[in-house]
Amino acid sequence: MEKKDKKVKKPRKPHRGLWTILCILLAFAGFYIWGSIYYQKSFQINRILEAVDNPAKDLSPYVTPSNPDITVNAKSLQALQSYFKHNPRAFAQLKDDLHYGKSQTQIKLVENGNHFLLFPKYQLWIKVYRPQVETNHANSNLTVNGKDYGQMLGGDQNYYQDLGLVFPGRYHLLVETKVSGRKLKADSVANIWSGKTINLKIKTGTFIVRSVPLAKVYINDKYVKQLNKDGQASFKNYPLTRGMELYVRAEYGGEKINSLLVRDLAKKIESDFSKSDDTASDYGDVDYFEGNQKNAVYQDVEGDYVVNPLWPGLIDRASAYTLLRRTYLKPEADDFISGKDNETYQQLKHKLKKFTKIKKRQVGVKIIQLLPAGNNYSDLTYQISYKYKSKKKTKVVKLDQAHVLIRLKDDKFYIDKALE
Repeated sequence: MEKKDKKVKKPRKPHRGLWTILCILLAFAGFYIWGSIYYQKSFQINRILEAVDNPAKDLSPYVTPSNPDITVNAKSLQALQSYFKHNPRAFAQLKDDLHYGKSQTQIKLVENGNHFLLFPKYQLWIKVYRPQVETNHANSNLTVNGKDYGQMLGGDQNYYQDLGLVFPGRYHLLVETKVSGRKLKADSVANIWSGKTINLKIKTGTFIVRSVPLAKVYINDKYVKQLNKDGQASFKNYPLTRGMELYVRAEYGGEKINSLLVRDLAKKIESDFSKSDDTASDYGDVDYFEGNQKNAVYQDVEGDYVVNPLWPGLIDRASAYTLLRRTYLKPEADDFISGKDNETYQQLKHKLKKFTKIKKRQVGVKIIQLLPAGNNYSDLTYQISYKYKSKKKTKVVKLDQAHVLIRLKDDKFYIDKALE
């Protein structure tokens, strides 16, 4: 009897569908892990802040407005981005508020939907406003951030134009009109954070801007005039507007440097008291740049307004005089950057040996020119003279003009190095 051959069972292959499900699950798990990190609340806040701080980026995907009727796009939010770009302290406050969950009435972080139905989506809830602009002349035309809003309506020196719904932020407003054949304009930077009426009534004032020779004057971010070789320019019957900002731009070492902003200039100049006919310097006043003064805007002895924008970290003449007099009486390493290792200190100490040996000596300091050289740096040209007695005769020795770079560090002025 023949034995039947036994059938050998082949091992089963895993079902193809099972592999597909497993791959999908693995892909989903990977996606979920990635999404859990990428869409973390803190990471979303960082991406929002990065967009807020850069007007070139589109902020609109991160914003939900208080009023859905407003258009939300990159352009409509640029004023908000510009505001925070020009106000780093406000941006730092916003950063803290978002990260630490502090709620403000104008801007707050809200959870608004989900990414891929899985991860919470965070956006900025921003309150929007509907302000209007007011001026005081008929036939006035309003322009906002370069957009023509048309002729303003009203009467009896009260003319208005509605801006419609806008996001808060920094807006450049321009009202133009013609009175008795003369063109007048009110040019202003307004930080809008409410629905209040913005006053752009046109008043005029006369003032002098004084700063670095041949520097350029900017009003509301627009170049308006260049200073002369003495660092001076006159502005006669110039329109003074709410929020008016002025700064000066100069060049040093081939690089552009800016003064600090003079903010709200119209508040600092009384129109009724700025009617000088000559805008020239009067008795007791100088007609050239002498560095930072106590205030950026002041009145000279006749009452003319002088706008002298402050430069960050620029040494004042009194401090420069004190530092130079102390140094030329006896050079001290503590007055130089890097102390005893400073090359200028070593050269000066050697050069002044014959004078420092004279017991009774007087040091005269003549400051010839004082200019800003960038943040916390000053370019100082001066001449030193020594007065002392020798063989019962009074001698005066004048040294050659010197030229040094002064640096402000930790609230103290130091001599950095000699300049050519």
